[in-house]
Amino acid sequence: MHDPAAQHEDMTFDFGVTELGTSFHGDWILYADTALDHALAYLGGRNPGLEPGRVLLLIEDVLRLRDSDLTGEELSVLWRATGTPMDGQPEIGGKERASVDRLLSLIVPIARARGASEDACTTYPVCVPDGASPATVEHRRRTAEVVAMVGLLDQGGDQDTRSAATRHALMRCAEVVCAELAFRFLLCAVNSFGTPLTPAAYERLEHLAAAFGYGPHVVDAVKYLVS
Repeated sequence: MHDPAAQHEDMTFDFGVTELGTSFHGDWILYADTALDHALAYLGGRNPGLEPGRVLLLIEDVLRLRDSDLTGEELSVLWRATGTPMDGQPEIGGKERASVDRLLSLIVPIARARGASEDACTTYPVCVPDGASPATVEHRRRTAEVVAMVGLLDQGGDQDTRSAATRHALMRCAEVVCAELAFRFLLCAVNSFGTPLTPAAYERLEHLAAAFGYGPHVVDAVKYLVS
């Protein structure tokens, strides 16, 4: 997401790869044979009103992840953070970039059929390290704040392997891909781990969400965790 003014209407709720990840509810296997079938149905037949801009936001996320310096394991950890243990979300471990390429082969035709240009489906503004647009500059300026917020996942309790790997992958995403994308993955991870939030922590999340140009219902998905 690198043009919040133009794409604000597409960001009222979660969007992009994190929206797709959270769409794998426990019953998805009842109407799809594979994860890619679900993605195709979610973006196509089951969601015919989905505007091309929202598909392009997903394509941009996927292109950034595919072209990034993140390892396959880090990609897998970020994807896993968008689901919960009860969702039955499919694993992509060991075939991360192959899964990314296959997803692109399905969603690009959807965007083209809804009027998106070929250039919009294959290119994206550079963010890290030297993106020059006002939005990318703002994203990089927020990197340290996003990295600091990853500390929410460290509550001083039982630090299992998954939690440590998730924090590492989130920080790497913020530093080598885009702080905005890492922030959406962080919100998913907070939800996935059921991380308790203080009112002050939630206010900081709202502050970052506003800085990234989100609508009102991206951060409030985790408001139930405030105590």
